[in-house]
Amino acid sequence: MIPLLLALTIAFPRPGQKLPYVERCYMIGAVEPGTTNILVAGEPVAVYRTGAWATLVKVEPGTNVVDVAGSNHWFTVAKKPAARADAAAKPERVYEKLPYAGDAAKEHPAGRERGEITVVIDAGHGGNDTGALSPHRIEEKDANLRMARSVRDELCKRGYRVVMTRDGDKAVGLYDRPKVAHANNADAFISIHHNAPPVDRDPRDRRYSVVYAWNDIGERLGRAVNRRIAAVNAAEGVKNNGVSRANYAVTRNPEIPSCLIEVDFITSPEGEEASWNPVRRRRVAAAIADGIDDWAAGTEPERRL
Repeated sequence: MIPLLLALTIAFPRPGQKLPYVERCYMIGAVEPGTTNILVAGEPVAVYRTGAWATLVKVEPGTNVVDVAGSNHWFTVAKKPAARADAAAKPERVYEKLPYAGDAAKEHPAGRERGEITVVIDAGHGGNDTGALSPHRIEEKDANLRMARSVRDELCKRGYRVVMTRDGDKAVGLYDRPKVAHANNADAFISIHHNAPPVDRDPRDRRYSVVYAWNDIGERLGRAVNRRIAAVNAAEGVKNNGVSRANYAVTRNPEIPSCLIEVDFITSPEGEEASWNPVRRRRVAAAIADGIDDWAAGTEPERRL
């Protein structure tokens, strides 16, 4: 279960946090379970069964003080940037492949025994890099590690060789993560994350899974994994946003099929609860392993979902 709190906590924005210019921002936190609603900026906000709550408030540039259940909470918002009519259009940024990667894709492992297939599982964030925070201040890095360990255990049961980029709370450099795949001659690399909305979006309206890849071989792996996750989500009423192309450092690999999975939104009360639920975690881990089975056997979907 999610640890119970005896008093109000506010996970985001943190006290004194500096936000970019926005006209509204989300706030999330938690109170003792059993509370049905609280007042935030004078408006009632429903409290989820775990005690978690989320809302969207109007803000202004400068210091903002928001009354949350009778407690003042302050943070700052940047001034609106001045419009520049003469500003030149920014050139499109070119994202290059990993500096230590070759140009040719590895041979697909179809036909090989599972014990001959190496999968690297990357638990996103770690150490001082906490990632997003949930209403109960559960750190994304911990949710990522729990899910990554569950995926590892499921793959190991099926006979794969599995390597973790981290198996504890430690910092791993962004470009050092895919380097683990190269050092272990991996056949696939999967990075596990939990999502958070932009500052000005309502967490109550943002909950889905999505898989990101950079190239065709990564997308092939991503399609296989996403199809299985989508089936689990459909049974539980959670949206799936399919497979998208993205220029993430951990996926820019021409040699090793690589994808990044945003399992859920840890910022929503329901997504937070799911991240802590071992039954849900095992179902998603099994789905990811099923997708790797499909990919390894060459039976992944032919088209993008």
